[in-house]
Amino acid sequence: MAEISNDFDDLIEPFWLSTTMYRESVMFVGRDGGSMDATLLFRPDEILAVTSAAADIAYAEGIDYRIDRHEGRITRTPGSRMPWVPSEGVAPAGELTHDRTVVVSYTHPGDRWRGVVPTDRRAQLPRVTRRLEARERLTICLAGDSISEGYDASGFLRLPPYQPPFGPLIAAGVEKVVRSRIQFHNFGTGGWSAADALWDTERISAVIPDLVIVAFGMNDATYATADEYVENVSGILTRVSAEVAHTEFILVSPMLPMPECDWLVHSRFAEYRDGLATLTREGVALADVTTLWAALVARKHPLDLSGNGWNHPNDFGHRIYAQTILATMGCLTERSADL
Repeated sequence: MAEISNDFDDLIEPFWLSTTMYRESVMFVGRDGGSMDATLLFRPDEILAVTSAAADIAYAEGIDYRIDRHEGRITRTPGSRMPWVPSEGVAPAGELTHDRTVVVSYTHPGDRWRGVVPTDRRAQLPRVTRRLEARERLTICLAGDSISEGYDASGFLRLPPYQPPFGPLIAAGVEKVVRSRIQFHNFGTGGWSAADALWDTERISAVIPDLVIVAFGMNDATYATADEYVENVSGILTRVSAEVAHTEFILVSPMLPMPECDWLVHSRFAEYRDGLATLTREGVALADVTTLWAALVARKHPLDLSGNGWNHPNDFGHRIYAQTILATMGCLTERSADL
């Protein structure tokens, strides 16, 4: 069972409901260390901090960077201390991007998110919702692949600032917002697909879960059609429900990999999302990370959310997962709920 930390309260606040962006990540891509631009999600008002991803270096406006507030753009100045990656080949795929990432915190009261937002699905999770409203203990299990296991969150990598992956962030968010006691079990396993988990449901059932978060797709996309994927996910639900009838489920459609990932079929991610939607009913809800991720990378460089230049999220990407799933559960922060 994971220990839950409350050190990252600001990071679980849904970015689409807030007027403050905390630690949005950017990477500068260019040539010869010269002037390079990166795009922010919002047009900033006040810049609160611009630092290295590890938060151990603070960068100075006018020296290391310039801000175009109208365009929502941050520019790395020539000679800046900020890291950058070459445009030829971009980041070496498969290598950690943590030490090449810059994070920006800022306010944006005049600019709000106009894109897609996750949907509150509490009505599809009646038992979980009742228990949360009564502040009863809730047992949450996470079944997934390496992303669910924690790759490449800084806390998983044991690198500063030690942000937890999305699973522990969800548990911490529920405890903070609803004040229910959460017992969290992470069964995420690197390299797994839904087909692997189909034969490992006994571990999940053994802890008598109230809620199982099922998050596969990245490895499945190397071989499984949408029909195969949905059949495997459906099998997980069937086997767990046969052992623990009261269990409810959140199905998570995955992030998008970098375009350079040529060993999987990119069109399958939208197909997987649509296939998971066909499984929703009372007791089964969809947390649509795929659609939100696509909206983010339509504005930002895909590397801005990548932890390894391939198929893992960075700290910011893990927060997107956590915020999407918390919103699906109706667990908004107190500040967000008042907006």
